[in-house]
Formats: sequence, structure tokens, C-alpha cells
Amino acid sequence: MTKKSMKSALSSSLKAEDEAVRNRFDKAESLLEDKSSQVAGSVTEKQQPGKDTQPPTSREKVIRDSFTLPGRDYELIAAIRQRCLKSAVNATKSEVIRAGLHILASLSDEELVMVINRLEKVKTGRPAEKI
Repeated sequence: MTKKSMKSALSSSLKAEDEAVRNRFDKAESLLEDKSSQVAGSVTEKQQPGKDTQPPTSREKVIRDSFTLPGRDYELIAAIRQRCLKSAVNATKSEVIRAGLHILASLSDEELVMVINRLEKVKTGRPAEKI
């Protein structure tokens, strides 16, 4: 390959890469703009006069714990996190579980019992050590 053709190939490759990067940034910006407009709308709804709002308090104490979950539930958490990423929201496993708790808390007692009864029962504790 001659120097001239190598230079033009490199130049076209760099231009294509630059265009790809610009497209990715444009897509990310559009997702973030959509998210910020949604957040701005929800903030104004929450701060309407006449609604009971509590002033922000100091951070609540965080408690660490451990749980036993089937593999399918971990896959569900990963799938939900991916759905959040498609909307430009990075949700941790903890946030996904906490969001589920808030939704469960909003159910009626009958709905809550139905959901709990549909869950697969998992043996609690750690598995026996293999020797």
C-alpha cells in the first residue's frame, strides 16, 4: 500500500470514527434531555402548594443485610437494570429491590398476599459445605 492510499484510508477511518462518536453523544444527549424534562415535570407536581411535604431531613441510617435469591430473580434484577439503562438511568441492584418494596407497599392486603403466594419458596440459610 502506498503512503498516499494509507493516508486517505486512515483519514476516512478517523472521519467515520468521529461521526460514530458524535452519533453516540447525540443519542445520549437526547435521552438525557428527555429524562431531565420528565424529572422537571415530576418535581413541579410534587411541589405544588397545598400538598403536605416534609422538609428534607438528614440521611437515614443504612442497614446492611443478606438475602437468598434464586438465580431467576438475579436475572430479573439484571433485566430491570438494563431497561433503566435504555432510559439513561443507572439503577443499582439495591435501588431495584427498594423500588419493588415501595410498589409492594402500595398494594392492598389481598394483592400483596397473592403476589407473595406466587413466589417460589427458597430454603433460607447458607448451603452446606462440601467436603
